[in-house]
Amino acid sequence: MFGVEDAGRCVMVEYLVVGAGPAGLQMGRFLHRAGRDYVVVEAGPGPAGFFRKFPRHRVLSTDDNSLFDGVPFSRYSKRSFPSADDLVRYLEDFARTLNVHYNADPQKYRARHTIIATGKKPYVPSIPGIEAAETYATASTDPTEYAGKRVLIIGRGHSAFETADNIAATAKITHTVGRTVERIAKDGNEFVATIDGTGELRYDKVIVCTGFRRDTSLDTANVHVLTGDSIKAIRHAARALHRTLEAEHHGVPWPHRKLRNRPDSLAATVASRAHHIPEGLADVVVPQGQHAIMYDEMPTTSRNGFVVTSTQISHYRKNELIAVEKRLHRKPLERFFSRQLAVPCIA
Repeated sequence: MFGVEDAGRCVMVEYLVVGAGPAGLQMGRFLHRAGRDYVVVEAGPGPAGFFRKFPRHRVLSTDDNSLFDGVPFSRYSKRSFPSADDLVRYLEDFARTLNVHYNADPQKYRARHTIIATGKKPYVPSIPGIEAAETYATASTDPTEYAGKRVLIIGRGHSAFETADNIAATAKITHTVGRTVERIAKDGNEFVATIDGTGELRYDKVIVCTGFRRDTSLDTANVHVLTGDSIKAIRHAARALHRTLEAEHHGVPWPHRKLRNRPDSLAATVASRAHHIPEGLADVVVPQGQHAIMYDEMPTTSRNGFVVTSTQISHYRKNELIAVEKRLHRKPLERFFSRQLAVPCIA
């Protein structure tokens, strides 16, 4: 809970969402539509602070950037790899209908429920001497500055290959390596990199492009953390968290459907759903007499019934694992349910 020590001068709110990036705005959208008392606070002057700076070369690696229940991103760009500036415009428009406070200090708010959605910041590994190198966040994006130079790029993810592609036409040598760099040493105007299995190599520039890690500076006890490796993952995580809060604090049942508690009916539904379940979430099927209740895309902590992920279905009885089936096709699933429900398979 933020602002407890100075509660008399704090803004009181039921839900405080910290961060106005995709995660914070998506959660704000859910809270807004549910009619909850909320505010999204952002330290910067506008939303989408991360995407105003990253990726450095302003091209996104995917076009899957629509927020859940939001305006289709295709209205802003139809490119397979759109500009990050298009995403910023999209998020600016998305934020206009929400209660967002900019240039705001979260310590000046007090809330019953706090949701941390502060996104990521560049990660620099603890390699001896790495402080002498440039980073993805600071290195020049002008390819002419690398003309005729030997460049070592540390990293094997999107930021590393984005940087390598930008300078490949002008640099004399471009090496991209992962975790095999053991140390970096400055020798005059050169860098000496010790690489496992290769030895010492000399470079004119070293750029650290080792990805991002979630900003944990505001994490405290009794807060909810909302994050994801992609915008697609974020919107599913935000929906699951919102459903959890609605069920726990407002008595709103988790969305569900009723199925016939028969092997053929359960198998058909699970087979059609399995490959659409987001990573980290699961559909849960709970038999109840002649029927079964199916809860969509839950973060499963306690387990009872059939837990369906994108890769397998597990049968639990009061958190005890009974059986697992990894063939998520109709006939194998029908045989699985037939055994687990102890009824004959229906032809």
